[in-house]
Amino acid sequence: MKTRRVRRATLSVALICISLLGLLVPFPSSAELVSRPYSGPPVASPVVPSYPQHIPINGPPESVTRLPSPPTTQATYDARLLVIAADGTEADLAAIRQSLDFLGTPYTVYTATLHPNGLTSDLLFAVTNGFYQGVILTTGNLSYFDGTAYRSALNTTEWQTLWDYEAAFGVRQVTWYTFPTTDYGFSNSPTGISTTPPNPPVTATLTTVGQTIFSYVNAANPVAINYAFTYLASPAITGTTPLLTNSNGNALALVKAYPDGRENLALTFDSSSSLIHTLQLGYGVVNWVTRGLFLGERHVYMGAQVDDIFIADRIWPPGTPCDTDPSSTTVFYRIKGADFQLVRSWQQDKQTQPSTTGLRLSMAFNGLGATTAYTTDTTLRTSVLQYQHDFDWINHTYHHISWEDMNYNDARSEVTSNRAVAYQMQLSNFSYINLVTPEHSGLTNPNAMQAAADTGVRYVVSDSSRPGQNNPSPNAGNYNVLQPSILMIPRHPTNLFYNVSKPSEWAAEYNCRYHTYWGRDLAYTEILGKESDVLLRYMLKGEIDPWMFHQTNLRTYDGRHFTLADLLDATLSKYNALFNLPVVSLTMNKLGSNMTNRMGYNATGAIANIVPGQTITIHSDQDAIIPITGARADSEGSTTEVYGGQQISLVKLQANQSITISLQGIRAGRGARDFASLHCAPTGCS
Repeated sequence: MKTRRVRRATLSVALICISLLGLLVPFPSSAELVSRPYSGPPVASPVVPSYPQHIPINGPPESVTRLPSPPTTQATYDARLLVIAADGTEADLAAIRQSLDFLGTPYTVYTATLHPNGLTSDLLFAVTNGFYQGVILTTGNLSYFDGTAYRSALNTTEWQTLWDYEAAFGVRQVTWYTFPTTDYGFSNSPTGISTTPPNPPVTATLTTVGQTIFSYVNAANPVAINYAFTYLASPAITGTTPLLTNSNGNALALVKAYPDGRENLALTFDSSSSLIHTLQLGYGVVNWVTRGLFLGERHVYMGAQVDDIFIADRIWPPGTPCDTDPSSTTVFYRIKGADFQLVRSWQQDKQTQPSTTGLRLSMAFNGLGATTAYTTDTTLRTSVLQYQHDFDWINHTYHHISWEDMNYNDARSEVTSNRAVAYQMQLSNFSYINLVTPEHSGLTNPNAMQAAADTGVRYVVSDSSRPGQNNPSPNAGNYNVLQPSILMIPRHPTNLFYNVSKPSEWAAEYNCRYHTYWGRDLAYTEILGKESDVLLRYMLKGEIDPWMFHQTNLRTYDGRHFTLADLLDATLSKYNALFNLPVVSLTMNKLGSNMTNRMGYNATGAIANIVPGQTITIHSDQDAIIPITGARADSEGSTTEVYGGQQISLVKLQANQSITISLQGIRAGRGARDFASLHCAPTGCS
């Protein structure tokens, strides 16, 4: 659909327009002054086709029990993972990369077909130091098509070299998508099935041991394998520990302990970056292969930023012709005090629930709308003054006018005038260093960015759906090219549009936009289902980017509900069925500092070396804050928290500094002998 942008000359002219509009409509609309983003994110995550595995003509040999000589002195290894792909086209490689990239865990991808006969011991270790703390194979047999037949990308010697390294250094291995064989701990010929609709999903439950490895998963509900080719096979009676089993006793995930001390965690289903079961189980797999000690960190975030607080927005009434310019509709809505109070009550209720005790909305406000010159309805201002401490507050400029062509003085006034409103209203959770420009505008305007920097702004949001404004890497932002002192935090637009305040309005506009995409009109509950799926994936990935909503979405439409709550409730219902981790809502200050830390960490190439069970030594060639999971740092400037039952430390390092952290008293995970001592049958472990 077509939108229009109203160009401006000076603020004085705009103020005259505002005054005139006030004589004509109940509330002057900010849409008169700036056009609105009308493109949200994709309405559905892409589904990667999933295929059965092909058995290579030179498949990996059955493991030979041999006990390679361990290093004669204390063996160490680097805190880095080795990811081995066949030819690099495996969908599972993208899933593995995504899991590690969001954590910030160092890894090396070795594409075996690019290095024929190249996996030699010198690539894996030197004397008593191993280069990798864990190994992840994209598939169990690393099969690829060579133009004539399917074959393994590693030859017999290379497989044995890899196994010898794992045994000698106590390094675990994961086969991310495994054709079940006896060598991987399965006892019969597998059955391969597709779980791509209309075929039903495979459902499985976590075993007792599985619940310890995937402790963050809500084990009260089955794990559903969907859109992925899956193999069903029974586990071997001895030497294996099933982690995930279906009702027929087939193991979809198990650990096999080998006589030489090696361990392998095999998953018998395909993965891709957008599949829920991949997002649900990926962290546990990485945590297992690293024995719970690795560079990087994991949190689950829900950051809802609500724009346009205090001003009115246009509305899309049901029945509006689909070719209507959204900026030309004549119905407006500005939330009232009662709406704001319901939002507060909803948030308070969420904060009484285990997973959302820290849930907190951020309100991006426009000070003009808090004045009696804008409206005589003061109920919203009264409610905000009473309950403002329950929310975080962000400067959204005073008038909500586009910054694309704004001069320096006007941009500076937009920031400082709105800041004055925050101070006058004594907004306790307000920081002057944060800014949301109208429609993410002005980020390439030298005058506007100079004014923002000169007024102390250090963080602005950008539109993650626009090229150049999205994340350059997971959980990282972009320094503004005009003012490098300002970090742009990518923010997700959503398909809960700025101009809908009731379910009927949302459904009307949504179906105008996406009828062709879905092939039919969707009911309100279906829209909630589709859009909550998008937000759920952001959460499960551990993505820190905030989400964009608008004040219209806070309207109480039946005395008890509002559309933003409906969407977030639908998302949290799905989330709580999968995870039992607490949801983190960050202030914009914290968003900015966390992104800054991640970007600094990414730039350092920080390294760490582990003496198993004793110490981890971290080194950086630049000043940086290094995240590490599974260790407690007590050095100056470092902090430690417990999240999901694990210690996460942020270690502050100066350039060329090394810090050694003791691991004494920290449980590093279950070892090979622990697994070997368990007797596991198809019905469970004892």
